Amino acid sequence: MPWEVRQIILGIHIFLAVNWIGGVMFIGWGVFPSVRNMKFTQQRKFFLALIQWSHRFLTAAGFGVILTGIILGTIGGPINNLVDIWYTSYGNIWLTALLIALFTLLWGVFVGYRQSVKVFSDVALWENADSGDKKPLSKALRITILLETVEISGFIALIICMVLL
Repeated sequence: MPWEVRQIILGIHIFLAVNWIGGVMFIGWGVFPSVRNMKFTQQRKFFLALIQWSHRFLTAAGFGVILTGIILGTIGGPINNLVDIWYTSYGNIWLTALLIALFTLLWGVFVGYRQSVKVFSDVALWENADSGDKKPLSKALRITILLETVEISGFIALIICMVLL
């Protein structure tokens, strides 16, 4: 693969990674805490709309990161056959990063997203919180945050792998 093409793919890979990781982290650490002054029913509508809209973009970015990572390691990199994956440090780290990225993306799509939609779609949970009964909502949000921590841990592990490459 020509060097210039590899650099373009690397640029796309980094751009998509920033969007995938940054998007998820911005929602969790930036947007989520900033709406605490809104009524609970308003928060529910806002977050349901936000995650439904951003989900497909974040999923596409994650898929793009994985695809460009495969291209960078194989066509544009040192992995030419299975032996290179199993018997080189680069191959070991590359495979580890690929598996972590796949797990993180699938976890986000099938666990984190579904849990979030479940909590944000439960109108009674949020209306009860507006009426003063906040415990059930707090419990549901703690579970959601705990499940999303798995995704954040995956991102941290991916960054470590990239530093090691």
